[in-house]
Order: sequence, then structure tokens, then C-alpha cells
Amino acid sequence: MKNSLRNAASSISSPVERRLFAEYGAVFATTAVPPPVIIFADAARVDAFQASLSTSSAFLGAHEIRLQAKALDALLAAASEMAGQGEIITARAADAGGRSYEDTIRLWTRNVDRGLEHWQQLGRMTGEQAVSIRELVPGDQVAAILGLEETEQLFFGTFFDRSILYSVAAPGASQHLSMLAFDVAEYADREVERMLGRHGWYRTVPNDIPHFTYLGHQEATLPDFGLHRIERTYTERMYDFWTPDLDRL
Repeated sequence: MKNSLRNAASSISSPVERRLFAEYGAVFATTAVPPPVIIFADAARVDAFQASLSTSSAFLGAHEIRLQAKALDALLAAASEMAGQGEIITARAADAGGRSYEDTIRLWTRNVDRGLEHWQQLGRMTGEQAVSIRELVPGDQVAAILGLEETEQLFFGTFFDRSILYSVAAPGASQHLSMLAFDVAEYADREVERMLGRHGWYRTVPNDIPHFTYLGHQEATLPDFGLHRIERTYTERMYDFWTPDLDRL
């Protein structure tokens, strides 16, 4: 298991994969089943992977979510302990758990379309350029968008001042596709954060505070698996995130 993250890092074959691994690669340190690739190429590969998993579903609040069974068992255990304290852990939305490839395409395309319209209106992009980007297959479109952000500072995040990856995962790269991610409604509750950590759930995507990933390890051991803790401040509060330690890997 200690080699899973290192093996994934050694498979990186492009700058785009390196960027996506830095953003979402912590999932490879899970004690459950990690994804077979850094980025799935299409829906068929996602469907085949998800079909191979042992999954289960449960309601957390108003929404039913599906996850890998091991991850869901740990999440339900955390929720049960919280309930014993008179508090709750619930899903933030209907898509808070596992997602399909089509879900990630829909979320990505929403941001891409908004960004293309925004930069055309400002005269930073021509209509022809926008059409050419829309016609790209997902993998090529991810590379094109990230390239525009890096070289032209044409950002596709929600407020057009940050990378699109601050708002949505690239198609095929989301940890939700591996059925190991959960978006928590009570994400600002420190006791919820502590309880999730007791059961192997941690923040792993620095730009996504409600998002937790099932790693299954005790926090003190996470550096042994190639992760390091980074801190980010949002609305005057410091949050911890566990991400791949690229310098060590």
C-alpha cells in the first residue's frame, strides 16, 4: 500500500497529468481501491472501474450517496459517533458521493462555457478560438484550458480570477469517480472534521473545503504514505489538507 502513491507518481507522462496528480493524487494512498490511472480517458473506463468495486449506499441527511463499501462503513461509523453527541454529518448535495464520468463532464463544461463567454466579451478571445476549444475531446480540452490559464492568465474558475481547478475537477480526474470522496454539509464544524479524521477521512483538495477523501489511515502515519500536510486560510480560518509530497515522490 505504501507504494501506491509512488507508483502513480512514476506513471506521470505529461505536464497535465503532473498537475492533476498534485491536485487529486492523495486518493492513491487509500486503503480501499485506488483508481487505476491518474485521469480516466472516457466513460467506458470509468464504468468498468466502478463496476469492479464493492460499493454500497446510504442516506446521510436528505441525500442518498454511493461509495466504496469500506469508505461508506467508515463514514457511517463517524456519523453514528456524531449522532451520539447530538450532532450530525450529512451530504451537502445529491452528488456528494460517487459520480459518473458524465457528471464530471457536465460540471467541467459549465465552467468552460462560462469562461469562454466571459473572455470573448472582454475581447481576450475570438469566437473562432472559443469554437475550437469547445470542439476538443475532454483530454485535449483540459490541456488547452490549463494552458490558457498558465500562459495567457485567462482563468476559468467561478470568478475568472483563479484556475478552473479551484472550482471543478478535470473530467476523469475527480476523486468522486473512485467512489472515495464525500462533500460534507457541516464542513465548517471542527468536531465533524476531527471525527472524520478518526475514521480515515481527510481533506485532500486545497481549493475544496467541503470535500473529504477516504484514505483509511491514522493521521500520524500519512507522511509514511507519501503525503504531506499543507495549510490554507479561508474566511479567517486555517484548514489542513493532505496532498502528495511531490518533492519526496
